[in-house]
Amino acid sequence: MGYLTAYFDGKEIPVRIIKVNRNLTPNISNKMQEIESVSGAEFVYSKYKEKSITIEYMIQNRTARDLSEFRRNTPGIVYSNEPKKLIFSDEPNLYYNAILDGEAKLDEEYLQSTGTLTFLVPDGLAHSTVEKVFPALPNADGILETVIANKGTEAVPVSYEIVHNHENGYIGIVSEYGVMQYGYIEEPDTEVRRKSQVLINYKNAADFSGMAVNTGKIIPPKIPQNGSFKTVTVDGKTWLALDDPGNNPTYYAGASKCITLPADSGGHVGAKNFKFQIRVLFETGLITQTGIIYIALADSEGKEIAMMNLQKYTTGNNTAECYMHADTGLKCYKCVRWEPGYWSVTNKDRGLIAIHKHGGLFEFTFGGQKYPIQYDALAEKEVSQVIILLGQYKNRGNRGNLVSRMYVREMMFQSDAVNYVYDIPNRYREGSVCMVDGETSRFYVDGVPSLEDERKGTKYFLIPPGETKVLFTHSDFSDPPPTITARIREAYL
Repeated sequence: MGYLTAYFDGKEIPVRIIKVNRNLTPNISNKMQEIESVSGAEFVYSKYKEKSITIEYMIQNRTARDLSEFRRNTPGIVYSNEPKKLIFSDEPNLYYNAILDGEAKLDEEYLQSTGTLTFLVPDGLAHSTVEKVFPALPNADGILETVIANKGTEAVPVSYEIVHNHENGYIGIVSEYGVMQYGYIEEPDTEVRRKSQVLINYKNAADFSGMAVNTGKIIPPKIPQNGSFKTVTVDGKTWLALDDPGNNPTYYAGASKCITLPADSGGHVGAKNFKFQIRVLFETGLITQTGIIYIALADSEGKEIAMMNLQKYTTGNNTAECYMHADTGLKCYKCVRWEPGYWSVTNKDRGLIAIHKHGGLFEFTFGGQKYPIQYDALAEKEVSQVIILLGQYKNRGNRGNLVSRMYVREMMFQSDAVNYVYDIPNRYREGSVCMVDGETSRFYVDGVPSLEDERKGTKYFLIPPGETKVLFTHSDFSDPPPTITARIREAYL
């Protein structure tokens, strides 16, 4: 029979456990209230507090060096400045959010030493490492429904993933314990469809072939457009990439793609209020590499309305910049610096950037964060064309000097025909993924925090032990309905 083993933050605690006291329950406290002239007391409520777990252990220390190494190395395993996962080998599917409490004792003896470790569990619970999944299916009335079975002993938060299979403006989550609502309940179908329309929806590199090459009028004249493009494949997905950057001895040069927006369903070309997004991959392999992804949205005369450019021109460090502009110069802009390495915010599937315009309010999204800029001088201006330039800095070429992965794909432009975003029912486009994080009580759209979508009265409810029915509602015009999945991790006293 093997000995009991404990793991803290994924690392094995290098001891032979003699005894562990996890207790049957956390510290339970009962509130009583005395009533004048009545014997005894009246029960008010009961609650549990934190929990302590004490480990008595033994180690073999055949040499003084063995003992010294244990004394110096083990504290780095068991100590942390915040609770971490504590797992015991006899219950590998459960963990405690625990933190070392008090003094970790070691009684040193010749050949064999003993000691104790005490961990504090602030919430008093053991949590399941296994996430249980509950898909929503239409019930007899055609309403999406799931029954969440919580076989633990404590109420737990629920997370929901909503994948939209059609445009949608509203999500409702209902149970006997509360209601959560996001977006707005739909207006009449025809009115909804006039308010918002996707004009461009590229999925892969081939879709960009509909854009004109090296004809963009809105790129500053000092950036020659004399390069060329190619297609690359990363993890089975095709991306538009720079093949030949062209040349320019004084500034950037590259290749551009430009398109005039197609007319909307009413025959109008241009959008005053819109949502634009594109996925980028910007990853260096060497700190000396340079390059630029320049994205501009312009009016019918070629005047820039909104721009984002991701650029790296430094060769002495691995620092890149994302500039976000709401005009043709640097009057209204924000700049974010980041390190474009392997774990960059623009690597893998994380690189979704976006520009929203609602009147004079511009919202730029980069690295999962929103950066608003208010520029009322452009409130009535319409965007009519989109241009993308991939380039290189000062004649540096692309043989090892160009950013290793500097690609784009998945470009979308949606025209919104109202003056403010909150009245747009079909705010969630086909393919968009919404996430309700039960642990943090936050709502995300395509990975971006979107707390403004949360409606007043929303209550993030817990699921108690037993079975709980949860219903989901959405806009009537959203057909087929979203694919919805609920997820919980059970918890035990």
